[in-house]
Amino acid sequence: MAKIPPAQDPKYHFDMWKGAEPEFVGLDPSIYYVENYNGQCGYAELTTDFSGAVDLIVEEYSRSELGNWVAPLAHMSRQLIELHLKALMEAIACKDSSFDVKPLGGHKLMAIWRPCLDWIIANGYRISEDSRLSMTRGIIEAFDAIDPGGDLFRFGISRRSAFDKQKSYDRVGISLPKFKQELDAFRGLISHWEATIFREKLALEMGWANDPYFDADDFPKTAIPAISEAEQAAP
Repeated sequence: MAKIPPAQDPKYHFDMWKGAEPEFVGLDPSIYYVENYNGQCGYAELTTDFSGAVDLIVEEYSRSELGNWVAPLAHMSRQLIELHLKALMEAIACKDSSFDVKPLGGHKLMAIWRPCLDWIIANGYRISEDSRLSMTRGIIEAFDAIDPGGDLFRFGISRRSAFDKQKSYDRVGISLPKFKQELDAFRGLISHWEATIFREKLALEMGWANDPYFDADDFPKTAIPAISEAEQAAP
């Protein structure tokens, strides 16, 4: 593994216990990096922070109904979706060392989502029964089709084109009630199955026969079609 280069400028870095460098004290920067001795965080933890930001933008967009909330909302939401999918991929890789995690290095949503879903189904998890699956697929596929490279809402203009024009964010529309419904369904589904996989590994480490704090079967399930009297009477 390549050695990670250290931070070069002490003016913007300091250690919680050792204190700040003299350059930091004199600069008093508005943004800085601190060694706080916390455990290493990752995709799963960051989704919590982005979820809060997205919810606030949705709330403000709903109140103002101003069109210029589209790009910030879409950008933050796409980032949130990518983080959730990468957290799911990491959870699978922790359980199955043969699982290919190359898509973690990119930003293509479907490249992350498809192998994760295939693995989950192939390994007997009941995600196909999760009533949120259809809406989850809907929002992932929509973002992948509209902004496959993740540059449209980040920069305003994409390298992709549509209708013989370079794509720009001002041509994107959001049906807010449905968008919020699909995003909430996505968050619920991905969080549940990422936690299911993670906690199976945790249960092995802790020696639990049953997880005392998590129920993998506690998810909204698709309705089972009613069986007609004729079907019940059939041999």
